[in-house]
Amino acid sequence: MEEENKKEETKIEETEVEKLTKERDEYLDGWKRAKADLANYKKEEAQRMEQFVKYSTQAVIADLVTVLDSFDLGLSVIKSDDPARKGVILIKNQLEDILRRYGMERIETKKGEVFDPSIHEAVETVESDAPPGTIADELSPGYRLQGKIIRPARVNVSKQKGQG
Repeated sequence: MEEENKKEETKIEETEVEKLTKERDEYLDGWKRAKADLANYKKEEAQRMEQFVKYSTQAVIADLVTVLDSFDLGLSVIKSDDPARKGVILIKNQLEDILRRYGMERIETKKGEVFDPSIHEAVETVESDAPPGTIADELSPGYRLQGKIIRPARVNVSKQKGQG
């Protein structure tokens, strides 16, 4: 009888050990998943913070772009032989250099280039000898910040003469 009791105790102990081993494995797997989730969260949060920092200056730079427009407008009325013109150009160039350091770049737009709605804003269509759908004139430059359009280039688009 003692042997039977020992066998039963051994079976109970083995069953208990199996149960505890299974429970331990479940807790370990749960801990590993939680650890992986935390690592993923940290990576995602770091990426969000990087994006925030990258574009945090966007509003200020967009406002300063209007100052560049004012410089262009002012330069258009200052005669080329006026000594003040050189000073205004130097200040404008200094502002552009500062903005470039923060990731702003001007969108290069040339007359005759094909109109691209992702970087251009059509203000008007004008009759021209140029092929329809090409840029006739750039009215104001466009700008990108870190590759993202903060203002499209405003342009006139050509259409065939005599077209509605």
